[in-house]
Amino acid sequence: MQQYTAIGKLKWWQIALIAVAASALGGISALMSSKKQKKVYTDKLEQAPWAPPAWLFAPAWTVNNFFLIRALGAIMEKDIPQKRKLLLLQAGIWAIFFSFNFIYFRKKSPILAAIWTMSDNVLAIASMLISARADKKLSLNYLPLVVWTSFASTLADYQAVKNPDPVFKTKALLN
Repeated sequence: MQQYTAIGKLKWWQIALIAVAASALGGISALMSSKKQKKVYTDKLEQAPWAPPAWLFAPAWTVNNFFLIRALGAIMEKDIPQKRKLLLLQAGIWAIFFSFNFIYFRKKSPILAAIWTMSDNVLAIASMLISARADKKLSLNYLPLVVWTSFASTLADYQAVKNPDPVFKTKALLN
């Protein structure tokens, strides 16, 4: 007898709604900064020449969250050998997601933002590799996050070396 979790029974559009809600909740930690403060901060930071427009981040994260929620449903639904490890990796991914805006917009730390982004990338890669052993289809749910965080890591690393960091009280490493 197979047990199904509530998340495993969700339809694609229900997962999409949850992904939109999760993405909106992720932005709450940045709401304590005014739009003017965020704009001054992001305009003040030296950005990578290959950085996409800021508006692209919300839809990218909504897509990432959609596939993460699908992965979570599959993990909960299946009896896989590394279930506990995958759930812990998911918890780490979500913790980074929900704390990133606080680190980036409230603490204004390019170094911490780079550490958060690289850590997210490592957790996504580990999740993809571990889940691939049990279920290749499940592992593909991590691909959008792996691709996005790989790209985002280059942006975060650029900012970390090209901008001062108030948390670590460092000047830009490269000018």
